Amino acid sequence: MIPLPSQRNPYIIGRPISEPELFFGREEELSFIEENLKRGEKIILVHGQRRIGKSSLLHKISKCVKLDNFAFVTFDLEHYSQEKIEYLLENLAETVIEQLEITPGKVVIPRVKQIQEQKDIFYTKFLHQIYEYLKATNLVLLLDEFDALNDKSIGATLESLFKQLNHVVFQNKRLFVIIFAGRQTTDISNLIEIFQNVPIVEVGLLDDESIKQLIIKPAANSLKYEPKAIQAITNLSAGHPYFIQVLCFAIFNRARELEKWEVTEEDVETIVDKAIELAEAGFAWYWEALSVREKVVFSAVAEAQRIAIKKNDQQLEEDPLMLLEGNDVLSRYLIEELARELTYKGFLNEQGNKIRIELVHRWLLQRHPLWDEIRELEKLDQQKVDHTSQTLNQTPQISNQVRKEPIRQQQSSIIENSDLNHYPQSFNHHVSAVKTLKPKNSFTKREVWLVAGIILLGAAAIASFMIMIYSSKQSDRQDKAQNLISIVISSDSAEY
Repeated sequence: MIPLPSQRNPYIIGRPISEPELFFGREEELSFIEENLKRGEKIILVHGQRRIGKSSLLHKISKCVKLDNFAFVTFDLEHYSQEKIEYLLENLAETVIEQLEITPGKVVIPRVKQIQEQKDIFYTKFLHQIYEYLKATNLVLLLDEFDALNDKSIGATLESLFKQLNHVVFQNKRLFVIIFAGRQTTDISNLIEIFQNVPIVEVGLLDDESIKQLIIKPAANSLKYEPKAIQAITNLSAGHPYFIQVLCFAIFNRARELEKWEVTEEDVETIVDKAIELAEAGFAWYWEALSVREKVVFSAVAEAQRIAIKKNDQQLEEDPLMLLEGNDVLSRYLIEELARELTYKGFLNEQGNKIRIELVHRWLLQRHPLWDEIRELEKLDQQKVDHTSQTLNQTPQISNQVRKEPIRQQQSSIIENSDLNHYPQSFNHHVSAVKTLKPKNSFTKREVWLVAGIILLGAAAIASFMIMIYSSKQSDRQDKAQNLISIVISSDSAEY
C-alpha cells in the first residue's frame, strides 16, 4: 500500500482508455472480432450506448487481436458527419500513412482537388500503393463513428462514405472495415440498411469478474476494497464501465483527502452525491436521448421505485406504471409502449419495472422529479394548442380554388399530433363542403366573395368551438396532473 496524498487518481473518466493495463474485460467482443476476421468477413458492425466503452475497445483491438497478417488503422469520424467527402478521404489517407509509419513521399496522398476530379482515386490508386507497402498484410480500417448517427439519418458525408465502402470493400480482397456505432433511438438501423447481412456485436455491461478487476486493479497499490464495497459499486453501476470509473474516481479522491485507504460499503454510499456531480456529462446523454413523453415515463418509474421501497408497496414495485393511471397525462397504452421502448434501449431492466442503473435512478430523483417532467409535458401540449389556435384564426388568402380540406386537417391535427395521445379516435371534426349546382361562371364577383366569407366564418366558428372543448379538457387534465403531483409529494409524509 502506498498512501501518498499526492498520488495521481488512476481511474479515468471522460476519455477512451488507451492504456492496456487499465482496460479490463471485453474478451467475448474481442474474440468475436478476431474469429470473423479469420473467416474473411469484410465488414463488422460494433454498437452500444455512449460511454459504454466502444472507443476503448477500438484501441484495444490492434493490441489484442492476434492475427499476423492484419494491420489496423483507427480513424475517428466524429467531426466529419457533415463535411465534404473529399476532405474526409484526404484526412483518412493521412491517418493511414501516419499510423502505418510509412516514410513521407513513399505513398502519394490524394488531395481534396484530386479527389473532386477523380472520385475513385482513394480506392483505385492510394489503397493500391498501401497494399504494395504492406505486401501480404491486409488493411483493417477501424472507424469510430462516435454517435454520428442521429434520430433521423446518417450525416450526408458518412452515408456517402459507408455506401462507397460497402461497394469497394468486396472488390478489394485485402481491405476490411470495422465500424463502431452509437446506439441512439434508431439503434443501428441506418447502418444495417447499408451493410446488410454482416456480423454485428453489441458492447454491453461488464460481467462480474470484469467489474471486480476494473474496481480493484487500477488502485491496487493504494486502495483496499472490502467485498461489500465492491458489491455496493456493482449495484450502483450495474456493470456500466463509465459509472464504475466515476464512483471509483470519487472514492479515490475521498480516500486521498482523508488518508483512509480501506474502502467500506459506507464509504461508497458517502460519495454517491459527489459521483453524480462528476457524471453529469454521462447523465446528460441519457436524458437528451429521450423524448418528452419518454422522460415522463422514465421519471415515473424512478419515483415509483422510491415510493414502493419506502412504503413496501409490492403492487407498485411490480407495476410502476400504475403511478400514472387515472390521469390524462398519457394513455395507458402509450405508457406501456414507451416503457417497452425504454426497456429495449437499456434504460429499464428486462421486466421494465426498474431503472436499470441505480446511480441513474438516484440522479433522476435529484435532477428530474416526476412533477417537473409532467409540467414540461403540459407546457409542450399547451404550446401546440396555442400554435394551432393562432393558425386557425389567421385569415387565409382567397384563391380561385376554395380550399376546404386543409382546414379540416388542421383541426384534426389537434388530436392526431398531440403528445398526450389520449383522445378517442372517433372524436373528429369536419367542415362541410359547400356544393353549388349553378353552371360554371354563373356567380358574380360579389357572390364569390359572399360564399368564401360564409366558408371562412363557418370554419372559424367550428375552430373556436373545438378550442373551447379542448381548453376544458386541458383544464381537467391539469387538475388531474396536479392531483398526481400531490399524491407523489404526499408520499414523503404519509405512512400506512
